[in-house]
Amino acid sequence: MRKNIIIFVLIGIIAILGGFLVFNKIQTKSLLPPRLLISEEEWDFGKVKPGEKPTHIFTIKNGGEEELIIEEIKKSRPCIEASISTTPTRLQPGESAELKVTYDTTDYVGKDGEHIHIISNDPQVPDKWIDLYVEIEAFQIPYLQD
Repeated sequence: MRKNIIIFVLIGIIAILGGFLVFNKIQTKSLLPPRLLISEEEWDFGKVKPGEKPTHIFTIKNGGEEELIIEEIKKSRPCIEASISTTPTRLQPGESAELKVTYDTTDYVGKDGEHIHIISNDPQVPDKWIDLYVEIEAFQIPYLQD
């Protein structure tokens, strides 16, 4: 009889500990880290005339469950201008922001490719690239006959 009581108490303790561990695991469910999502990972501005400044707006979204911090936006050359619509550049889960990118074609001719780096706290891709393409038409000088 005493042996049955001890076994019953031990089973009860194991059940209580198991329940506690399962409940604790549910409560400490880890959140998904921040994830930088971009509407397009490359953009072609197409054919433009010299001196034009084509613009495109990209959507940046936090696809994770923790705060996404955009630490820096680096441009490959000074002909690229980039600005983000939110300040400070912190996006809560599910939030979006607009990234406005302008390509200044002044003094450029022909096909050109540049890129932007978005540095963030996304642990999977902390340095996300957006590739940019443009074709600047050559200025045509009209041929005049005498």
